[in-house]
Amino acid sequence: MAKSGQFAVFLVFAALPVLYFYFKSPLKIFHKIGSYEERSLPSIRDFSRNGHLFSDIHSCHCLAKKPDRSLLPDNNRGEIRGNQERSLSLTTDVAKSVVEIMNPRVYYHVCDTLAIKIQSRAKQGTWKTYGGDYFRVKLFTDKPYSAIGPDYFFDYENGTYLALFTLRWPGTVRVDAMLVHPSEAVQILNRTQQGSAATVFTFYGTFQTTAPNGTVYTEDVTCGVAPFKPPMCNVSAKHTHGPWFCKKPTNEHLSCDDWAVVFMSTKESSAKLQKTLSKAELAAFKSTKTKLKTLSLPSINVRGAAPDPDALPTCTLAPVTSSVQTRGFYYNNTWQPYHCSLKSFKPNDIQSCMTKKTIHIYGDSTGRQMYYYLQKSTTCDNIEISGEKRCVGNGTTLRYKFHGPPIRGSGKLNAKKLRYVAEEIDDLEGGPDVFIILSIWAHFGVPDGTFYRDRLEAIKSAVGRLWQRSPETKVIVRSANTREHSIGGFILISSDWIALQGEKTLRDVFSQDRRFSFLDVWDMTLVQKSKDSIHPLDPTLIQIMNHLLTMMC
Repeated sequence: MAKSGQFAVFLVFAALPVLYFYFKSPLKIFHKIGSYEERSLPSIRDFSRNGHLFSDIHSCHCLAKKPDRSLLPDNNRGEIRGNQERSLSLTTDVAKSVVEIMNPRVYYHVCDTLAIKIQSRAKQGTWKTYGGDYFRVKLFTDKPYSAIGPDYFFDYENGTYLALFTLRWPGTVRVDAMLVHPSEAVQILNRTQQGSAATVFTFYGTFQTTAPNGTVYTEDVTCGVAPFKPPMCNVSAKHTHGPWFCKKPTNEHLSCDDWAVVFMSTKESSAKLQKTLSKAELAAFKSTKTKLKTLSLPSINVRGAAPDPDALPTCTLAPVTSSVQTRGFYYNNTWQPYHCSLKSFKPNDIQSCMTKKTIHIYGDSTGRQMYYYLQKSTTCDNIEISGEKRCVGNGTTLRYKFHGPPIRGSGKLNAKKLRYVAEEIDDLEGGPDVFIILSIWAHFGVPDGTFYRDRLEAIKSAVGRLWQRSPETKVIVRSANTREHSIGGFILISSDWIALQGEKTLRDVFSQDRRFSFLDVWDMTLVQKSKDSIHPLDPTLIQIMNHLLTMMC
């Protein structure tokens, strides 16, 4: 008996090293590039162990698990690997790439972590040896619709990606993984955004005048944000960062003061953009937003309590967040931020909310969409005055105005009525019931990121001057959203990847002043049930506007 007890003790001590390495050793990715050391995924056995891989932060009714970054891949290391030249013959293939649940279980509990790994492969079936693919991954339940994006998404820069999710509702959950662009296309988009596309955009200006004898003289000339060789017309609004130049009309009856219309030739610009790509480069964009194979993944069955939004405080105005990160989810067809709850607004509720408020919306057509949503629920008539839309009645003033050049698409802008957002704000009277909503992103995929940043900084400075006059004025910044992708040259400036780069710039500018409030539409549209659209479809738009109105009222 004594001998058997001694033998059992011996076995326990002999097994300790094995157990230690079983629980502590990471899962290796068996790929090396040159002399680089192997990168490793964090051990899946650590995913549910608080205090090691994760530290707790309170979020909704879950303790969201925040990775200890010292144990995760450092994306700033291995710069040569990250900048490795992409091979257009090895474009990522969704049919060959592999999606895997790293911590499968018979069932999970609400607030558990789910880890999803993606291994990129080329069409030949070979594993990719560099990262940079632009993926969108979500968990969802179809009926009623619930969905969430990852808390963290890591690019190991060797073809392997890791998405970490917090499970937030009970039921059967599925994985959806989409390749927006392969890394080979992202490399081309990055080159485009750095300015190579700026020179091929075709903007025009119409110069027009009427002579005393009634003769009308008209001429269309090329315009843009960069000066031309003389003779040219400088029609810039310098103090609001509105650089705009046109070639001088050749007609002797026309002067620079006769600038009347600004517009863009979409067809011509798209053709020129396409010519900037070789046939092999264009092939990298032949498909976009393609789904990876996930139907064969094991079931994700989640047990536990359903989310209870009523237990959370009502959402109020909150500052712009500096990082693009998941901060909410859909549950039963309704958007649920992590830290607060939203109200649902019927037309009468919208009317009541807007009473005695003055709302100025500046920006692109996504701002105009918000204007029309509010206007149809108010007892006032929509009228156009000096190039703006206005609705006044029952103590409510609602306005929308376009942000000025650049303008994309088929629209034309009356240069005589042109005013930039900063100019508009400089002339505003603010107050505690005055709201400014900025939705400025869709037309700024070009010419380059610096141009966009400078425009935003000019608007930010104008708001700062307004706050000196009227510190109680509320300013809400609307984020970008995902959109439909066109195939061909125009995707070089209409891709979600381009919008995401601009989104980072927007947040960087406005998060520096916590007086700016934020409406995060990007988060909502990443995991929406509706199709991506430059103008979010009604099911998503209702959630966007409920969020806006909850903050305002």
